[in-house]
Amino acid sequence: MEDQIWNNIIKRLTGVETEESKLFLDQWLNASEQNQTLYKEAVLLWEWTGLLPKSSNEKEENISVHPTVEEKKRKSFKGIVRYGIAASLAVVTSLSAYYLSKSTSEVATKEIVYTVHKALNGKVMKVTLPDSSTIWLNAGSEVSYPKDFHGQRTRAIQLTGEAFFEVTHNEKQPFIVESGSLKTIVYGTSFNVSSYNDNQRSSVTVKTGKVGVLLRKDSLSKPTMLLPGNQLVYHRDNGELETANIYADEVATWINGDLVFDQATPKEVFATLERKFDVEFSFNAADFEGCKLTAKFPNQSLKTILTALSASLHIKVKEHGKNIEIIGGQSCN
Repeated sequence: MEDQIWNNIIKRLTGVETEESKLFLDQWLNASEQNQTLYKEAVLLWEWTGLLPKSSNEKEENISVHPTVEEKKRKSFKGIVRYGIAASLAVVTSLSAYYLSKSTSEVATKEIVYTVHKALNGKVMKVTLPDSSTIWLNAGSEVSYPKDFHGQRTRAIQLTGEAFFEVTHNEKQPFIVESGSLKTIVYGTSFNVSSYNDNQRSSVTVKTGKVGVLLRKDSLSKPTMLLPGNQLVYHRDNGELETANIYADEVATWINGDLVFDQATPKEVFATLERKFDVEFSFNAADFEGCKLTAKFPNQSLKTILTALSASLHIKVKEHGKNIEIIGGQSCN
């Protein structure tokens, strides 16, 4: 029943409604005022939502750049995000909100000024956005966004790396984060996004509120809804999505200096240490084939962490200034 309602709403909004789908949807709307309210929300979001602006190729640390961007307003349906589902005694499952994208041949050209921030290795940066939302940017991460959200249908953020967001509520202007293969849509909440290029996994974890996450390459896919303590993990090697639960107060503890590894490969562990402590590791990845590490280091020094890794990974460490050589290792296959 849920899918049938979903499809009939899409048909009405895209102008391809049939007599059968019209009759079904009208019956659903007449079943309750709640259904009518939910449908109105979908129509409003249809009007609000547009394409995310393209990222500028020219990026420098803590400066503004001024690319000219062509933005397309679309008439045909491209994507939809749904919040919350509750059963109804009439015909229906209710949908509490939608994210929709439109496309058209009409092209509007305008100049958008972008601000770009990059947190260098060994640094954590706090960024305040034009709408007073806050971003904590983890080491080795970069974020870009329009200098002014005024006149924009969405508050569009591009992220490479990891960041914790505390979003100011604005139901008329959805807050959207594009990070690697994932797109996250919120209205006012706090959540963590991790999407480093050298990691095999990307993740979205919610601390407060609710977010919807879907794959950027498949805008017609049904979104995964996350509540406080929920985490969605995307595996880049096989394209699979996985959900998990954690304690909400453990979200983004990296801001306080903590390191948490959950089934991370040694390569990912060393990459994280490189960013956090601004060092470089040399090692043979084949020495750790098939190995995964789960550990938590609460704001500990690099020396303490390396001592623990030496025992668990069967390695020896030689430090040459900022260059650290890893010797030994044992395959887990």
